Amino acid sequence: MALYLVTRPKGAAHLKNPSAIHSALVDAADGPAAVLAANALTPNLNTPFAGFDTTQVAATAAGGFVPCVFQGDALGATYTGPGRGA
Repeated sequence: MALYLVTRPKGAAHLKNPSAIHSALVDAADGPAAVLAANALTPNLNTPFAGFDTTQVAATAAGGFVPCVFQGDALGATYTGPGRGA
């Protein structure tokens, strides 16, 4: 499966959660599946990745890859490329 970065869209402060979990890196079949996979990593946070952007970052995950979430944003506030809104 492909590797996806799931990020909070730029300017979407309303999507912040109290745990500051705002990004994830997961392997999934497509963008919607990546959001589901990211939410599965945080079952006690009530779907914190709903409405987030997804960006495919690799065609396949390397051996030994483990899906993960990030406390804070994985992309800087000035980044405006894929997965960060305009």
